[in-house]
Parts: sequence; structure tokens; C-alpha cells
Amino acid sequence: MHSLSEIETLAMKAVAEIRATQLKAPQKIIFGAGAFAQLAGLVRARAGGKPVFIVADRTVLARAEMLAHENAGLIFSEVDHEPTVAMVDVAVAQARKLQPGLIVSLGGGSVMDSAKAVAALTTNPGSVADYLEGVGNRTTLENPPRPHIAVPTTAGTGAEATRNAVVAVPEKGVKRSMRFDDMLPVVALLDPELTLTVPRGATAAGGLDTLTQLLESSISSKRKPATTALALLGLPLVREALPICCDEPTNREARAAMMLASFLSGVCLANAGLAMAHGIAAALGALHGVAHGLACGILLPAMLRYNRTACALELATALAAFLNQEKNSGWAGAPLPRAGLETPPTKPMPIAVDAIIETGIVEIEKLQRQLGLPADLRHLRLDAAALQKIAAGAMGRSMSGNPIPMDPEKTLVFLKGIA
Repeated sequence: MHSLSEIETLAMKAVAEIRATQLKAPQKIIFGAGAFAQLAGLVRARAGGKPVFIVADRTVLARAEMLAHENAGLIFSEVDHEPTVAMVDVAVAQARKLQPGLIVSLGGGSVMDSAKAVAALTTNPGSVADYLEGVGNRTTLENPPRPHIAVPTTAGTGAEATRNAVVAVPEKGVKRSMRFDDMLPVVALLDPELTLTVPRGATAAGGLDTLTQLLESSISSKRKPATTALALLGLPLVREALPICCDEPTNREARAAMMLASFLSGVCLANAGLAMAHGIAAALGALHGVAHGLACGILLPAMLRYNRTACALELATALAAFLNQEKNSGWAGAPLPRAGLETPPTKPMPIAVDAIIETGIVEIEKLQRQLGLPADLRHLRLDAAALQKIAAGAMGRSMSGNPIPMDPEKTLVFLKGIA
């Protein structure tokens, strides 16, 4: 297991790489145990003397209440599940009345996504539904969002590093994103100490979401050399740290490693897109209430097997990193990520590409079992009509990056194989 100082050094190198390659990311990135202590000063500097609107998970209300008291702020703590249009619109109405100088989010991906939407809509008209891809008809923001400081209290979605807010539209049975570059938080404050009390189930689901995002961004048709380099940094951290986080929740080194991996997955998502697991997971969540990270974790092995022929080298490179085999293989050392996945390795792999892929997928399936996940979707007892609705609802932006171009018919065939 990496030490805390080693993980913090990796984080510094990753931030330097993000800046050098001009990837979309928060203006300020702070990583480290105890970093939460810097929040009060950041709020004073960024709020411009105006009140603060705080979107907070109920598990951190005490921290939020102190921050609100010091800054004449208001707390919205009703994000107890993945955000819906109605939930976000209620929060937006409160923020418009307050007219805050700053939005702060304290929580997991749902909290941070809600806060991103609130930051944008505090200064812009309409409902969040008006801005959702494939749902609304507003394609621009008339005014810049309020600045937003994102403080994740879980490791999973990497939402502190993304420029979209995923919102469910229950009456349509879909989840869609409100997505604008200006929605990136201005500050991502990453303190792994805040994740020490996250329950095992949420830790596992979040970690599998991180793993899925790192792998999907590595094989996405929209992938970039710079994001691949970040994914290859994050993948071995997940394999090393996630089981420890679940079995030893107060292990600070493991929690720090997962928080870093989660952040990197968010940067990769924002800059390189995702693939089929996320597309289907969105539909499963909207139509059947399946938790996002859980859905991603269940779908991941089958999605990788489905796509392997279309991205064999890219997938083998990513799975070698997950297995930590590239260290001694001569394949994925520093030159490969810099050159990009389109450039073949300068040295031959001592192990066949197909063998690396199969070994990696089998290890992911072992991790699934270790964390108590179902192997497929059969436990949901989905009938033919339900599968058709899921296939149709999966055609969001994430699906557009799948290595094999997908449509509802192909997606339905894939689903029938695992449901």
C-alpha cells in the first residue's frame, strides 16, 4: 500500500500533468489529509462578502451549519438520492432568493451535481429540465454560474472534476446531463479524512464507479493521450485500495488512494467521455432505481468483453495497469501514455494481448464477488418490455463514446445476454 506522502506526491504530479496538457479541470485543486481546514478561508476569499448557499449531505450537517453560520448562508440538505428535476428546481428557487456569492457542496456525487446545477441556474432563467441534453431546448447559459467550491465526502463519481450535472427525469424514465464548461467547480477540495465513515456498501459502489470511469475513458472513442495517462495512474490505485477501504474503513492510506483515483476518473470523464456501462447504468437508475455505482460495477465485465475486439490494445494497456503488470512489461511505462494509445508499444508485450484482457476481466469479476455484487442483472427479473425501455433510455451522451457504435437494437441484444 502506498504511504500518504507517496499518494500526495502522485496527486501533485497528476495536477501538474493536468495543467501541462490543458485538460478541463477546476481552477484550484487541493489534495491532502486535513485539507478541509482550508475551506473557511477559501469561502471568505471567493464569496465576495455575500452569503453562501451550501448543498450538503445530511451526514455532514454539523460542518455545513458551522460554515453557514459564519457566512450568513443557507443549507439545502434534501439530496438524499440521485437528483431529480423537481429536487434541483426546489434548491434553485431557494438560491435565487438568497442571491449568494458562492455555492459550496459537501457530499457525494449527487450533492455535487445538484450544486453545479444550482450554481448555473442561480444566474440563469428556467428549470434545470430546460437545459438537459435531449430533454430541454436551452443550449447556452446567458450568464456565468456562481462560483462553486466542491468538497467530496465520498470517493466514486469524481463529480468535483466534471462540468455536468446528471439529473433524473422520472416521467420520461431517463437521466440526462446539464453540461457546460462553465459548470466546472472553481475549487476541488479533496480531503480523504472526510471519507473515513462512508459505509461499506457506498464505498464499494463508489469505487466500482471510479474503476468503470477509468476503464471506459481509456477505451472511449473520444479518448486522449493525456487522459489515458491519468487513467493508467489511477487504475492500480483502485485495485490496491478499494478492497482495503471496504474491509478496513479507517485505513487512511487506502482512503487517500481511492479519493485520488476518483478525482482522476472525473477528469478523464470530463475530457474523454465514457462508454456503454454508463449509458445503461443511467437507464437502470432512472427506470428501476438501481444505484449508479452498483449498476456500473455489475455491467463492467460484460461491457469490456463486448468491446474487446474494437479496442484490444487500448483495453490491454488499461487492464495491465489495473493488474500492475505494466511495471515490468516494457509496455505501459512513461513513453506510451505520452505517445498516445494510437502509437504501438516500442517493446513487445511478453504476454499476449488477449491473455492480459481475459486476466484483467477475471480479476474484476473476482473483485465483484469480493464486494458482494451480483454477477449480472438477472436478480432484477426484467421482462422483455423492461429491457426494451432500458435499451432505448441508454442512448445518452455516455453511449456515444462506446468503441463499438451502439443503437437500441444492439443494446437490447447485449442486455438479453446478462438479464
